[in-house]
Amino acid sequence: MSTTTRLEQSIQTACEHGAMCVHDRSGHGLTGIRLRLALTTRSGWRDAVVESVDADGWIDLRLIADGDLVRVWNHADLSEVLAAGEPVALHERYEVLAAGSFHLNIAV
Repeated sequence: MSTTTRLEQSIQTACEHGAMCVHDRSGHGLTGIRLRLALTTRSGWRDAVVESVDADGWIDLRLIADGDLVRVWNHADLSEVLAAGEPVALHERYEVLAAGSFHLNIAV
């Protein structure tokens, strides 16, 4: 029983630091089915520009169509991956953020 507890703690700690996340909840690992659904549902994508990226995983996006601010979250520090002013696409229904060929599972 203690082995399971140590393993669960190890996985949780790795997930909190963005390394090899085993969770498929919003803001964690992106499953193939979620990505496929987002990629085949073209009408769900909204263009945006990154306004800010925080080390704690919060990303502020400014939607191009209406200027609304959308705040999303990913468990990893993405400040080395995304930069303010960068164009991205957001699929809110399937919780996917695309920056170039890079796709993330996010919590909206």
